[in-house]
Amino acid sequence: MRLGIVLLFWVFALNIYAQTPVDSAITLQEVMVLGNFEKQFLPGNDIIIPKATTLQFYHSDNISEVLRQQSSIHIKEYGNGMLSTIAFRGTNASQTTVLWNNFNINSFTLGQMDFSLLPTQAVDEITIIPGSGSSAGGSGAFGGSVLLQNQVDFNAAPSITISQQVGSFGQYSTSLNAEGSIRKLGFDTRLYWGKSDNDFEILSTGEHQNNAYFERKGINQSLGYQINKNSSLKAALWYNDNFREIQPPIGIKRNTNNQEDKNFRSTLNYQYSGNRSKLSLGTGFFQDEMVYRLDQATSYFKVNRIESFADYNYHLSDHHQIKFSARHNAIKAENESYNGGGAEEQRYSLGLQLKGRLFRNELEYALHIRQQMVQDVNIPVSPYIGLSVPLIEQNNYKLRLKANTSYNYRLPTLNDRFWNNAGNPELNAETGWNKEVGISSEHYLQNVKLNISVTAFHNLVDNWIQWTPDAQGTFRPRNIKEVLARGVEASINFNTPIAEVLHFKTNLQYSYSKSTVEQSERNANEIGTQLIYTPLHKANGDFTLQWRSFSLQAFQQWTGKVYTTNTNSEIYALDAFFLTDAALAWEKRSWRFSGRVNNVFNTDYRVYAGYAMPGINYQLSIQYQLNFNK
Repeated sequence: MRLGIVLLFWVFALNIYAQTPVDSAITLQEVMVLGNFEKQFLPGNDIIIPKATTLQFYHSDNISEVLRQQSSIHIKEYGNGMLSTIAFRGTNASQTTVLWNNFNINSFTLGQMDFSLLPTQAVDEITIIPGSGSSAGGSGAFGGSVLLQNQVDFNAAPSITISQQVGSFGQYSTSLNAEGSIRKLGFDTRLYWGKSDNDFEILSTGEHQNNAYFERKGINQSLGYQINKNSSLKAALWYNDNFREIQPPIGIKRNTNNQEDKNFRSTLNYQYSGNRSKLSLGTGFFQDEMVYRLDQATSYFKVNRIESFADYNYHLSDHHQIKFSARHNAIKAENESYNGGGAEEQRYSLGLQLKGRLFRNELEYALHIRQQMVQDVNIPVSPYIGLSVPLIEQNNYKLRLKANTSYNYRLPTLNDRFWNNAGNPELNAETGWNKEVGISSEHYLQNVKLNISVTAFHNLVDNWIQWTPDAQGTFRPRNIKEVLARGVEASINFNTPIAEVLHFKTNLQYSYSKSTVEQSERNANEIGTQLIYTPLHKANGDFTLQWRSFSLQAFQQWTGKVYTTNTNSEIYALDAFFLTDAALAWEKRSWRFSGRVNNVFNTDYRVYAGYAMPGINYQLSIQYQLNFNK
């Protein structure tokens, strides 16, 4: 069956190629910027790239703040600056993939990413891809993927930017960014340090939060060398060192409960572009260490990985291209809680992607097929079909239809498979069948621009892994659930000049995510109930008013009620809440000054049951940029 699917792809590709003159030459653009081009093969998906003003607004915060404001993503936080996990389109935290420079950086022990360990100031670009069609970087992208990028531009003039922020609760943040190019060498250097006493007032009790201090420091260094106009080499290193006290629930006093995380990531990429082809080779070494302390007890783990990939992209004709991909991941984990004190695993994957345009170049399509291989794990073939077609194209109005469907999987985590006296090496991979369709429009009237987008999605996940007690009361992972996530996402972008020197921009988003248990072996009472910590409704908006050198920004979010129990008890549900952050900035030549107010209306709210979040707080920022001639 799997061989038959691959042969079908080859027949389709050769049929297209046979219609192309063999002497047809296609000149690709010379390599100027080293970046991630996975998103080019997803015509049926929405792709969200947060605006530079949003990255600037949340410069000293975690990436989670950007994701929360620019998409339907719901962030679950165990307190301010604490563990932050993601819920994307009604899926859980392990079902979203995070890539950096085309490498998966999710935790391989838990299978998820703690977004409190990812500062915004460490990366150059953030891309959000909803839907499981974004699974090319690895398993688990049922909800979607988050792509982080540090690009190297060989044409940019050198510059140095220094930023300093101070804020409430003893917050300090300092960063330096040097980027640009000198002859054939391109560079992007990012240094950062930040800390917070985090002793905010708990609005419901009047007490000050204890044991919530956090501090982080790190460097993200990218160097690129342009060998010639067709080829380039890039090396990147990202080291992040994070210490935090673990914020206790309201009313609990703790003195010794903290966690240290050290993440070392290094990559080497080579890229070549010919007349009809493009070759990309990459390899990287990754190390994640964590030490957790509670009173006299200490827990430690370390995971070392070597991941390599090869992508070959070939243009069959002016309008059709094919891509072959291979990836290998060698994993070695040290964890005293694993059988034998550790685990080792080899993961391999092969992929084939076809993309092009049909019917006078009006219909854009993409076909993917991917197979991953891991010993003792049953993994299905993962296909993807995506389409994008214009319905109306006029000078001042465009209407486009997008659709895609894909079959995806998520591998059991190392904890699921190797935990001492509990893990199950024979667990099946979770599987998900995703379908989505969307329509988008663009309206232009003189200097006014309006974009509207609506997308409906349907995702059925089978073999959902959950830790449940056995007959002896020991918790073990089992494939016991079937979950259906479906909903609608809508967005409106509006951009208009109000006067000669006054400009207004806004971005509004709403999502409806109904994610229910359809089958359950262990608890029939949860069938038909909404998944815990998954809001049914979520809305957010940002507004920018620009006047000469001044800008006024406001970011607002409304999160609906969430349930905290599998039976959807109203007693323990968390109330809906509305938050507003606002900032006033002045920018002139090389200087930028800004003042920001978070939680403007001093709302008392909870993101996770029992954990306090801060009320109104303030931040001042100053930034200086020094530019050099190339």
